[in-house]
Formats: sequence, C-alpha cells, structure tokens
Amino acid sequence: MASALLSDGQQDGIEGMDKKNPCSPIPVRSRHPAVRAWIYLMRIAYRTERESAAHAYEHGLTFAQLDVIFHVGKCPGITQQELAERLLVTPGNVTQLLQRMERLGLIRRVPEGRAKRLYLTEKGQDYCDRLLPRQEQLHIQQFSGLAPEEQEQLLRLLMKLDRAQRRKVRAFREAQEQLYQERSHAANG
Repeated sequence: MASALLSDGQQDGIEGMDKKNPCSPIPVRSRHPAVRAWIYLMRIAYRTERESAAHAYEHGLTFAQLDVIFHVGKCPGITQQELAERLLVTPGNVTQLLQRMERLGLIRRVPEGRAKRLYLTEKGQDYCDRLLPRQEQLHIQQFSGLAPEEQEQLLRLLMKLDRAQRRKVRAFREAQEQLYQERSHAANG
C-alpha cells in the first residue's frame, strides 16, 4: 500500500535508505507489504497523535479529553459504552476519564435506564467549537504530502480495511458466543 502511494523516485529513495542502514526504522522490501503498511500506519498515527496531544495540552486538556469532546460534540447523547467502543478502550477506562471530565465541567452524564448518555456542557461545547476547526486543519496539513486524489485513494483503502477487520471481529465474537452457549447448554444439559 505504501509503495503504491509513492512515485518510483520516492520508492527508490526509501529502498536506498534500507540498503544503507539495515537498522533503519523504514521497512525493508523483504517484508510482506502488509507488515510494511502496518509499520507506516503506526508511525504516522504516532506522529499525528503527538501533534494532537500538543494541541490539546496548549488548552489545558489531555489528548483523551480532546478526543472525548470531539466524539460527544459530534454525537450528543452517545452512551458511555458506545464511546468506549469508538475510542477502542475498556468501559472502565472511559468511566474514569469521564468522571474527571465531569468534575472539570466539560461533560454531563445523564442516566437512562442502565446506560448513561453523554452531553457536552457549555464549557465543553466551547472547547469543541474552538478546537475542532484547528484540529481539522492540523490533519489537513499532516496529509498535505499527498495530492487530493491520493488522499481519496488512501481513504477508500483504509475504509475497506476497516470494514474487513470489523467483519472479522464480529465473526469472532459470534463464534465465541456460540461456543459459550454450547458449553452452557452442555453443562446444564
């Protein structure tokens, strides 16, 4: 994937770095393209997250708090469980984060049956309104090394990969549930 997005000259430059320095963090050609793509994704994600964290810190927030503000601002009334799934963290971790944010007056949690729905306070909405456009500009700058059509191509490929991975996770969870039910039935049988 990474090589498909690079011109021949750019790819030659990367390969040249590999040959000069076998310990280079740049993936070597002998690795499977999926491994190389994963390494690039991780490196890019790490740099992007660091810049976003610095942006959040400038405003007295952590990266996690900024992420929650953006998610809740986009989806008012999202449940804690849904938020945890979107942030790829455990419900326990998100509960601790939300408790701190509630004490800071950034969000409010509204019980609804067994779930808690999340909403931004006026202070939280102010952060969202001020920081989201700047954060989006940061991401636009981070991808400026790609032409707009390359950004679209990358987006399509990442969305395709995301869908495939979600299907795989869903199938795995269904298989686990099936196994649990069979064992439970056998034990009670």
